Amino acid sequence: MNASKKIGICSLFVGLIIIFFQFSQNSRLKKELKTLRVESKASGAKGMSLSSDFQVGPSGKGGSARKSSDKTGTGKKIPIAIQSVKEILADPDPLNRVQRLMSYVNGLSPKEMPEALIALQESAPQWDPHMKMAVGLLLTRWASADSDAAFAHVEQMKNKDHARDATFSILRALASQDPQRALEWMSDQGKDMAKDGWMGHALAGTIASEWVRQDPDAALAWANSLPKNQRQGALGGALETIAASNPVEAAQRLLELDPGEAREKAAGNIANLWAKRAPQEAMEWAMTLEGDDRESAMSRALGGWASLEPEEAASFINDIPTEERTDSQVREVGRRWASQEPSKAAQWLIDQPESRGRTDAVGYAMWHWTNEDPGGAADWILEQPRGDFRDNGIASIAKATFEEDPSSAVTWAATIDNDRQREGAIERGVREWAKREPDQAKDWVQQNSNALSPEQSERLLNLESRTDGEK
Repeated sequence: MNASKKIGICSLFVGLIIIFFQFSQNSRLKKELKTLRVESKASGAKGMSLSSDFQVGPSGKGGSARKSSDKTGTGKKIPIAIQSVKEILADPDPLNRVQRLMSYVNGLSPKEMPEALIALQESAPQWDPHMKMAVGLLLTRWASADSDAAFAHVEQMKNKDHARDATFSILRALASQDPQRALEWMSDQGKDMAKDGWMGHALAGTIASEWVRQDPDAALAWANSLPKNQRQGALGGALETIAASNPVEAAQRLLELDPGEAREKAAGNIANLWAKRAPQEAMEWAMTLEGDDRESAMSRALGGWASLEPEEAASFINDIPTEERTDSQVREVGRRWASQEPSKAAQWLIDQPESRGRTDAVGYAMWHWTNEDPGGAADWILEQPRGDFRDNGIASIAKATFEEDPSSAVTWAATIDNDRQREGAIERGVREWAKREPDQAKDWVQQNSNALSPEQSERLLNLESRTDGEK
């Protein structure tokens, strides 16, 4: 027998072994499935742990999540979908949790999605990132399969926060597949939402950010034709999407758009994203612009730069002639630096020209500094000359102190020189304090009446009286 025949016989033999093994495995699985179904029926599904991959997928492999239910000790039925989601979200391994959630969602049929959506949203806090990921994936699949049914379900949802978030997820998926249908939805079913300032801005941005991935020219032309508020959202969404991977292209496309507030804001957003990757390039580009576009881009580029290298960004501003430094430039760098090194940021702000931006920024610096080193922050601000700069710093110390020591917070507020700012800070502090400790707040008002106007003192004491009556 030659070598080729021997090889052929061996290959046939191996193939028969594999077929026999697969047949045995399938027979074994069928027996296990039959046993599981019998046990499930006999126990009313109590014995199901829903921990295996077979049980996680409610569609096809694991039976219908819509029909199955479980009983608690109170006799109340719990849908298998909710049981399954709760069991997955309780998995202590985050990576395994993500994989199982994806497997669960990918196994759903369109008919099972409404119940599964409720199960996901009710089985974890709204901020839970894994729940939000799974909900987004589910809604994306649902929108791809039947966007009309998905939107119709959302309209019936009682939780308005969930409904709003779901609407954006469905619209994003629809825009990625069929931008024209997304536009039709926004001008028809979503027209009432689009009239609202914030919602119109966000809906337009959602559509544009997906459309621009397919057809940048068409998406930007549509965005540029929208009313003011929607135009800002759409241009922002489209150009930021481009800038995330190619800021040079985003910068070039910006100049093709009509001048105005929407383009100005878009210039700032591009510069901010660009500066986080290449701050010098972003600044060079910003300085080639003119008018409001230039100021927006420079300020946001400095902010993005300061989030990575605050001292370098601050040095750049120091090289700008004093009379040419702007509020927004000082504010952006001061705020970003304050979140990292508040004492250094505060010291830098002393040397900046007096402006609203400088005053605002010191407030951020003092808030962060107080949380790190309250004694150091207090000593520093009291050394500063009286005026808006000092008053804003004191107001921020009062805010940062309030949670731990409301008495000290309102006492700090009482040292503000500006009458209007002082009265407002005391008013807010005492009102919040009275909700927690009405007697202590009332005592403070009585003992510090000299720091209050007669009208404010009477008003706050009456507030305490009403609080006492409500108790």
